[in-house]
Amino acid sequence: MNSINEICSKNKEGINAHARIVFSFAAIFIFLILATASIFINPFIARTNLRNGDVALRDVYAPYDFFYTWGKNEKKTAEVIDKAVENVPYFFKRDTQLEEKIYRKFEIFFNALSKQNYLSVDNIALNTPEDNSGFPKVAEFEPLRLINSFGLNIDNYEYMSLRHSTEILKDAVFSTLSKLFTDGIIDETSRKLLNEEKDDYVVIFSDMETTAPRLSESLIDFSLVDEKIKMHVKEYFEEEDEEFINAIAGFIQSGVSSNVIADKERTSEEEKKIIDNIEPIYNVWEVKKNELILQKGSRINERHLAEIYEITELVKRGKTKNFLEGMLLLFVLLGMVLWIYMAFTYKVNVLNNTRDIVIILTNIFFVLLVADIIIQTPLPSYSIPFAGSGMIIMLLLGFGPAFVVSVIMGILVAVLIGGTVSLVIVFLSGAVVGIYALRNARRRADILWAGIFAGLIQFLAVITVGLINDINFAVYFSDAFWGFLGGVSSAAIVMAGLPLFEYIFKIPTNISLVELSDLNHPLLKRLAMEAPGTYHHSIMVGNLAEAASDSIGANSLLVRVGAYYHDIGKINKPQYYSENEMGEGSKHAGLTPSMSALIIGKHVKDGVDIAQKYKLNTTIIDFIKQHHGDSLISYFYQKAKEEAKEDLIPDEETFRYMGPRPQIKETAIVLLADSIEASSRTLIEPSVANVRNLVKKIINNKLIDGQLDSCDLTLKEIDKISESFIKVLMAIFHTRATYPDESKKAETQKTENNGKNKFRKFK
Repeated sequence: MNSINEICSKNKEGINAHARIVFSFAAIFIFLILATASIFINPFIARTNLRNGDVALRDVYAPYDFFYTWGKNEKKTAEVIDKAVENVPYFFKRDTQLEEKIYRKFEIFFNALSKQNYLSVDNIALNTPEDNSGFPKVAEFEPLRLINSFGLNIDNYEYMSLRHSTEILKDAVFSTLSKLFTDGIIDETSRKLLNEEKDDYVVIFSDMETTAPRLSESLIDFSLVDEKIKMHVKEYFEEEDEEFINAIAGFIQSGVSSNVIADKERTSEEEKKIIDNIEPIYNVWEVKKNELILQKGSRINERHLAEIYEITELVKRGKTKNFLEGMLLLFVLLGMVLWIYMAFTYKVNVLNNTRDIVIILTNIFFVLLVADIIIQTPLPSYSIPFAGSGMIIMLLLGFGPAFVVSVIMGILVAVLIGGTVSLVIVFLSGAVVGIYALRNARRRADILWAGIFAGLIQFLAVITVGLINDINFAVYFSDAFWGFLGGVSSAAIVMAGLPLFEYIFKIPTNISLVELSDLNHPLLKRLAMEAPGTYHHSIMVGNLAEAASDSIGANSLLVRVGAYYHDIGKINKPQYYSENEMGEGSKHAGLTPSMSALIIGKHVKDGVDIAQKYKLNTTIIDFIKQHHGDSLISYFYQKAKEEAKEDLIPDEETFRYMGPRPQIKETAIVLLADSIEASSRTLIEPSVANVRNLVKKIINNKLIDGQLDSCDLTLKEIDKISESFIKVLMAIFHTRATYPDESKKAETQKTENNGKNKFRKFK
């Protein structure tokens, strides 16, 4: 039976451990997402707090040297625009209709020339009517006059040079015209315009295409077009003489004209596009550290806003991919530090402590969120209630985690604000003092005093930083005041948030324990009224357990409160327990041992039910569950063995408490104190030797029975606990002078007790 229960218990523990690890990873993942998102809060929150025309409520000094831009620099902006405009090419429109007309003129001419080139000069006559082409109609006329009629002016010699090469001439003419039109022929007015504008580049465009910018020198002046024509003609007639080349060049030149026209409107449009894309050049102003930026009572203008905005931007981190990656890596590095600390402190898998992980991450996230909001407002960074989270962790988890987390949060906040060491010094000083001030906190007022102490230390720390950095007195004194308010506001946050943490995570703090230790608590008053013997027993157990706890450095307040409530299950049937008999005799006299054991053992389950009804913390409920462990109800077991027949041995498991065994030192101390206090009342001669023997015997029995196996008490600690029990019991059973009549009374009482004690040895 035992082995099956142990196997089931181990399987359940394994499943629970796996679930806790999963929840821990989920909590860490959610924290990373939320913490990173908190850094990227809208950066314009701060700018909405101050507006143009508002009245300044306080002086604002520059916290460091910086530069800012304000006011357009007209001269530099104009220089940039002029330089940009100089690089804009001048646009020329290509007259494709004119080019087509010139091509057609030469085409018609060559068609006519091919029909009439055999006629002599005397046989040609000119007919003036025009056909639909717009050129003179050709009948019978002299070829030279035909040429002249098309506006192609050459003399007889040149004509005679052309007669023998009509087809070659046609190819040369059209090729030359194509090259000329592609290069672009400009008139004298366009060239003069280019010189005035000092444009080195031009762009030629038409309805079909736009060329890339090219040197304006590549355009052909009309006055120099004959040279270009001769150059192109020579490519066709390399072996001809100069006169022949000149004749053809003159023939082509007589038919061409400029084909590109300067488009001033298009050029202006392109310049405007460039100008519109140019960012204005602003004046750069320098501000020195401690310089008065804004005077109290003055009107805020745009320049003030520019200066203040620059300060807020300097302390903001960039919203870039690199910054995001850096922050995530910083979270990982600081998380590793926290992981190592917790691994050494708890000496188990850190991820099994899901509750502690969630508490720590929640507090870190809260500080990051508040810090990111405050640094985007006009409030100084020292007003951040930094110490609050450390104080909450101190009350919930202890000094060690609170200190380590405060260091980690200090680094994170400093990086978020601007990486200043002075900020870490101020925040960490206040947090450590606030944590230390709460080491023995028993009242809500202690939290307020801890916040005041933290604020005072932050006040002094800011002044220290101001003196070291030689900051203006008014500046650092104002910041120091805000640092003090940051400490006080931390206390307010702790008082508001602590009950929420206690409720959600079921952790009793010293403050809530003090409230539970009040003997006017409804449940304790009920215990005193309905089971006065058990009430007195619980108070005595509390005294014993508290002293034992102090001797080994355990949580003595938790132990005392746990002892007060450990036996509340006896309220349901108080008369069945020896301390509540009140001389009426034992209720177990007519019951079987198994029934008596069932009633005695049931007070553990009844206690859990009552505690849950009164909404006691789960930690206190653990004292109720574990204050007997799974120990044997030995009196009724022995009685059952005596009454049983020889072949029927009673099952030991039915005479054991439901358990579990104590899991922590505090519950183990209450288990020992409970047994020792109950047994000590049976001592007739409470001498030091008798008390010592009793204590040693009970503790040894519990060790042998394995009731202390599940907690981390050491033998050295058990020895200290034993000595503390002896001291307290001897103080209770202190000796005094015995009077004659009391001696007789004591002897009579001894005789009576010998008959009654047989029912006083069970719990």
